[in-house]
Amino acid sequence: MVTKEGVIVHPWYKGNHEWKVKGIAKLNKLIQYHDLRQGKVGYDPRILLLDSEKTGRALWFAYWISTDKTKGKLKWGQGPPVLEEDSLLQLLKEAISQNFFGRDFIEELANELNKALKWVKIAQPVDLERRKDI
Repeated sequence: MVTKEGVIVHPWYKGNHEWKVKGIAKLNKLIQYHDLRQGKVGYDPRILLLDSEKTGRALWFAYWISTDKTKGKLKWGQGPPVLEEDSLLQLLKEAISQNFFGRDFIEELANELNKALKWVKIAQPVDLERRKDI
């Protein structure tokens, strides 16, 4: 079952495993593709805003997945999501629009992005096909 706002979830972090879901950032539509072993796949990465009296607020990057084996039913993925840049950007924009982050975080992120933009103008993109050390 896909998690909803207001429910209690149980990822372990800082000795705590009971978190209330306060918000969910998700993509506009499932990422869908065909896999030779799993058949038709629906991939649903999300950022969950969690809260706990014991630990405070935290973000959980998770995903749900459906396959022919699950008969199309979404099941919780057993690890961190794998995201392409456009999916990560869409999730972050959604999380920002729902106020997942505090002002200090947003300002620091904006500063880092501005620094990166200056650097990107003079740097060439990394060609992963040519890099042997990766």
